[in-house]
Amino acid sequence: MNKEEVIKAVSEKTGVAPDAIERVVKAFESQAGDALTVAFQGVKTDRASLLAGISQKTGIPADTCDKVLTALEGTVSSGLSEKLGFLKGLFTR
Repeated sequence: MNKEEVIKAVSEKTGVAPDAIERVVKAFESQAGDALTVAFQGVKTDRASLLAGISQKTGIPADTCDKVLTALEGTVSSGLSEKLGFLKGLFTR
């Protein structure tokens, strides 16, 4: 899936407008980088803090950001699973 297809799929799953999803994804990319940086410094970032930062950057409510990120995780995971289907048997017991 390309980025446009992912945005469309997440929009269909959540009912959130594609432009809002794109803003959440961009803010997530920025927040995740910041969280990774502080994690290397020994500071842990929880999901609530991550969502609060995304919400603050986008002006979108944290619960909507959470819904978008959850759908994004599922969509990306599903897409990877389809593309890497030949590996499924290797990692299951």
